[in-house]
Amino acid sequence: MRDPASKKDVALEDMASGCVGCVTRSLCLGEGLNQQQLKGLERIITIRGPYRTGQAIYRLEERFNSLFIIRAGTVKTESVSQEGNNLVDGFFFQGDVFGMEAIGSATYEHDAVALEETWVCELPFEQFESLCQFVPRLQHKIMLLFGQKMRHTNQSIVHGRCQSVEQRLMGFLRMLCQKSVLQDEKCRSSVQLVMTKGDIASYLGLRPESLSRALRKLQSRGIIRNHGKRVEVLNVSAVSSEVCK
Repeated sequence: MRDPASKKDVALEDMASGCVGCVTRSLCLGEGLNQQQLKGLERIITIRGPYRTGQAIYRLEERFNSLFIIRAGTVKTESVSQEGNNLVDGFFFQGDVFGMEAIGSATYEHDAVALEETWVCELPFEQFESLCQFVPRLQHKIMLLFGQKMRHTNQSIVHGRCQSVEQRLMGFLRMLCQKSVLQDEKCRSSVQLVMTKGDIASYLGLRPESLSRALRKLQSRGIIRNHGKRVEVLNVSAVSSEVCK
């Protein structure tokens, strides 16, 4: 059996590998590219990390130069309201691309902060644009990501106004399911939340006390079991069906 130090060495080796050998490839922009195309993508990418919990990958109003892909870990993006309160704009998981909101702008519009030990692939945007001319599939993928972001924004802002607090929370849990943070064959799973309950409340546009009440209601209905930093989902199917009502 490998000792813990050996496992850590293997993990570091995985983080240092290029696109061809990356375990995240099936989740990110490299999915579906041939070996030659992957090599082209690999030539412009720089692997950054590890970022520690709370460490910024970029800050609001820093010059926009790159997009980022999460190789391992979790990131939140946040801004500040006029009243000085932190507003969580998004959570990003393995394989996700972040920094896209700055395309067409000179600067980043949020802080991007690691929620746990995180590694990212930095993708210089000008070089990426040039590569897209030779690899149309990459351009297609970016367009799909923009479409997904627009649908998510529409769902959150327009439809979210008509949803109950419990539905918003279950929508968040469903998002975690879709990101494969929660899933198993028996539709019963649990997740160790790397984000705070305050961050979740901010992301959902709720007060912390409203989130706490919603957690209690879902637990009383037998849909979840709340263990503080760990939430056990007893019925993933119920979460999905409730959100779609």
